[in-house]
Amino acid sequence: MEWEGVLMSKSCKPLHPGLFLLGAATAALVFAAPQTCAEALQQGLALCGGPLLVSLFPFLVVSALIMRSGAGEVLGVLLWPVVRCIGLHSRSAGSVLLIGLVGGFAPAAAATAEAVRSRELTSQEASALLPACICSGPSFVILLGSRTAGVCLFAAQVLAGWLTAALLCRVRGIPEPLPAPPAAAQTEPPPALDTILAQAAVTYLKLCGFVLYFRLLAAGCGLLLPAALAPFPAMLLEVCSGCDYAARTGLWASGLCCAALSVQGASVLLQVRTLCPPEVSLRSLLWGRLLHLPLSLALFYLGLPQSAVESFNTLCARVVPMRRVPTDCAL
Repeated sequence: MEWEGVLMSKSCKPLHPGLFLLGAATAALVFAAPQTCAEALQQGLALCGGPLLVSLFPFLVVSALIMRSGAGEVLGVLLWPVVRCIGLHSRSAGSVLLIGLVGGFAPAAAATAEAVRSRELTSQEASALLPACICSGPSFVILLGSRTAGVCLFAAQVLAGWLTAALLCRVRGIPEPLPAPPAAAQTEPPPALDTILAQAAVTYLKLCGFVLYFRLLAAGCGLLLPAALAPFPAMLLEVCSGCDYAARTGLWASGLCCAALSVQGASVLLQVRTLCPPEVSLRSLLWGRLLHLPLSLALFYLGLPQSAVESFNTLCARVVPMRRVPTDCAL
């Protein structure tokens, strides 16, 4: 009877069909198209060991140093008007926005997590702030041959994020800020530099794992679908793969690249979930993606000269995300 109880308890373990199907599909893909999988993983490793390493890892360190040194409230003054327009009150929210503006979504999510742990932001404030700072940084949006298109695309993503956060705050209610912490909490010494660097290195390796896996899935979807439909599942899975496929479509390349950067994909959303504390809800961020997409497309096409649109749409393979180019092109 005792063994029967053990067997029954094991057999009653809940089954998660989605995870099982995902695992089966991944295994089938590796056996069905090993060369395609190898190429996708090699491309992902090239990104993680090259452009992604340069554009992401230093900013993970920078975000931790800024937030843990107490400089977050000082730097937050630079974007204080944007924070007030969104509807928040914490000066640290401005520093998170600034880090996201320069470094992109991962450093912004890491800075948000640091602000919550240090009680500079409430979990409700952090959740309301995520739609404004989770976007691709300037080093992720590089358009060869049309500097105007690159600037307009980046500006559209940032402005759409700020507008989305402001609209959601008005609809869902403006969260109350934290009361001033006691003096003992303010004099707490920051962690050692070796701890900050070690945590940044571990975080970077975790993020690279997401990039590799979802790039693999995007390559599998590209095999199964016609070339005209391949960008859409890629955009939902991994932003870089979505931009790669979008750049090959020709006529709709500009709009599809803008959409890929707006949606960000499951890879980015899961990376943000990994970086943020469990008490920070991603509900505002998920709803914000629905608002961000039409806003970013509208801002992009309204602010982009027609000549730049035509130049962008004829680039095809020359539109390459996350490649190292001179600084003036990146900006």
